[in-house]
Amino acid sequence: MVETVHTGGAASLEDMPEIHALDRLDSGYDLDEVAAEYALLRTCILHFYGDSVKSGGTESMALAMREMVSFNRTFDEAVAAAVSRYAQARERTLVALDRISEAALGTENLDTFLPKLLRVILETTEAVDSVTLLLREDDTLKVRSSAGLDEEAMSGFSVRVGEGFAGQIAAQQRPLEVRSAATDPLVNSAAFRTRGTRALYGVPLLYGGEVIGVAHMGSRTAFEFSNEDKLLFRAMVSRATGLLVQAWLADSEQAARAEAEAQKQLLKLVIEQSGEAIIMADAQGAVRIVNAEAKRQQCCGLKQVGPSEWLIEGPLLTEDERPLKEEDFFIRRALQGELVTDARWKSRRKDGVARTFSGTAAPLRRPDGVLAGAVLTARDETERLHREQERTETLALLDLLLAAIPMDMAFLDRELRYVRVNEALARSNGLPAEAHLGKSVAEVVPEYASRFEPLLRRVLETGEALRGFEFSLAPANNPSGPVQHWVADYFPVRTRTGEVLGIGCIIVNITGRKQQEERLRQTAEFRERFMGVVSHDLRNPLNAILLSANVLLRTDGVHANHAKVARRIVASGERMVRMIGELLDFTRGRLGGGIPVHLHPCHLRQLCRHVLEELEISHPGRELRLNAQGHFPGMWDPDRLAQLLDNLGKNALDYSPAGTPVDFTLLDCGDTLRIEVHNEGPPIPPALMPVIFEPFRRAVAGDAHPTSGLGLGLFIVQQIAQAHGGTVSVNSQEGQGTTFTVQLPRHPPVGMPRQPGHLY
Repeated sequence: MVETVHTGGAASLEDMPEIHALDRLDSGYDLDEVAAEYALLRTCILHFYGDSVKSGGTESMALAMREMVSFNRTFDEAVAAAVSRYAQARERTLVALDRISEAALGTENLDTFLPKLLRVILETTEAVDSVTLLLREDDTLKVRSSAGLDEEAMSGFSVRVGEGFAGQIAAQQRPLEVRSAATDPLVNSAAFRTRGTRALYGVPLLYGGEVIGVAHMGSRTAFEFSNEDKLLFRAMVSRATGLLVQAWLADSEQAARAEAEAQKQLLKLVIEQSGEAIIMADAQGAVRIVNAEAKRQQCCGLKQVGPSEWLIEGPLLTEDERPLKEEDFFIRRALQGELVTDARWKSRRKDGVARTFSGTAAPLRRPDGVLAGAVLTARDETERLHREQERTETLALLDLLLAAIPMDMAFLDRELRYVRVNEALARSNGLPAEAHLGKSVAEVVPEYASRFEPLLRRVLETGEALRGFEFSLAPANNPSGPVQHWVADYFPVRTRTGEVLGIGCIIVNITGRKQQEERLRQTAEFRERFMGVVSHDLRNPLNAILLSANVLLRTDGVHANHAKVARRIVASGERMVRMIGELLDFTRGRLGGGIPVHLHPCHLRQLCRHVLEELEISHPGRELRLNAQGHFPGMWDPDRLAQLLDNLGKNALDYSPAGTPVDFTLLDCGDTLRIEVHNEGPPIPPALMPVIFEPFRRAVAGDAHPTSGLGLGLFIVQQIAQAHGGTVSVNSQEGQGTTFTVQLPRHPPVGMPRQPGHLY
């Protein structure tokens, strides 16, 4: 300005006043403060200028006056420009902030507020055509809202703090500007490259000294924004930050209220639907909550009233049914700060029934420790106690039963530990019953554990019982004594759902039975050997008798009476020979491993026809019929097969009326043949059916038929059939007669075990 006085040029401060005005507006100065600042500046300049003029003398006064006029004119212009620019910018800022406030007015959440906010910013500045807001989540900035850019491209965009354009702004906590966002490597969003954005200006959102987000505006037409535009953007972002935090807090508060209400409702549901009775009283003793279970159980009789109105609808009793004093009532004690645990009492209902309850009463305290009330939780124990009593009585009866039963009994758990054991088993193991409980088999009887533990574990693993297991050993209570014989049943013990709880053991000492069986076996063996010896030794004198009688019959001139006696001797002798033969067959069947057979090719139909002819001769007047269809060759012992047919035929003739026929039926079944012998006699008594093929049995008890033998005929039939690998069965019913059925293989079965005396 001084130079222009000497040169005659025009003085100008260019855009310095406008820059100063915007800077002061950005710093928060009001208009009076800006004017005062200019006045102070003028005073300082004039003061220094006066000192300069004074030192120059009076001759420079005229020049100084011209310089003063020029300075004041220029300074006044600067002040006017600054004030005008300040006023314009302030007005524009206030309008923008008002629009932002209007956008936030009535906004319920961020998703509604943010699009309105960005639209206001976009419409306020002409050069701006895109605005984006990113909010911080931990160390990541995520796009929350955007205007003027491709929504699909910006949706889901995020950048870490310290990386990229927005990340640098957040890390440095200061504004940042680039001139060509579409090409600048710092900008890593494809939306700006696609749109061809030039100027990009961003500022941090600060709250409480922390970056909560970043906002940036972009322009496709300008390479940089004006100071006024940047000032306005910063002001709008600052205002938006406050509104954003308010909306954020409102959202958080609303979410917290909703969560609290949800928790309240959930707690209410839990209390109301709890299977336990719940009663809550406040610090003054007023009952506030009595849930449905408490009302149903009538455990306390309290209503939702104040302590002065507590009503005991039914008398509360102690466990021994003495009246419970009101001051001893559990919730009242909890209101005094006492924790009452495992309380038990009775409550008599209106119907007169006393129910037993158990529960806990506890004081309720706020976080600062102040008493807020008390809660009582209770459950009806009547049924459980009744079940426990029944279970105790049942176990007592079980113990009595176990003690009374003479057999050894025990229950083992899944670890093979004794849970229950009776005195009989304890005596066998040589230990008291109490010494078994909780101990394993290996601990109680270590010398036998390796033998029995695998069997017990197999029962646990398979879930299948082991029954009739016989073993012999010296008892544990007398290891040096005689060997005892035992039979045991081991079976899984299950719950109602099928879960295996352990193993039940029932062990019976069968030593006496074994000894009795051995005596019976020895007696039977002696009897059978004796019969075999006797029957064998009787053959020699019988042969001599038969030979002498036959010689006498063939002698000429024998008197008729003598011949009659001789024939009677021969008939009786032959009968005795047959009986001795049956005894020998019986002895072979019982002691020799079965009746011996000698297999040869033969024809069953021819053999059967020959037997029928002999039976017709010995039983004149009886009708014997043969029905055979098919082919009947095979490998059998013809003599033994003839004996089988003869015994069945004689049995049918002996036990059927004289005027009825006896039918022999041969059936060709391929690899097997079936022989059926049927008579029309009375049915065999049902009691005899299971033992009809045992030796010395008759179809009719006490039968005295003149042709009856020793009752070995059917036993020998069974032995012959089995010696050929076949079977024999009988069917006898009233009105249908009796039929014996023999099944024979046509050839010896493959793999049929060879027995002594069998020749194949």
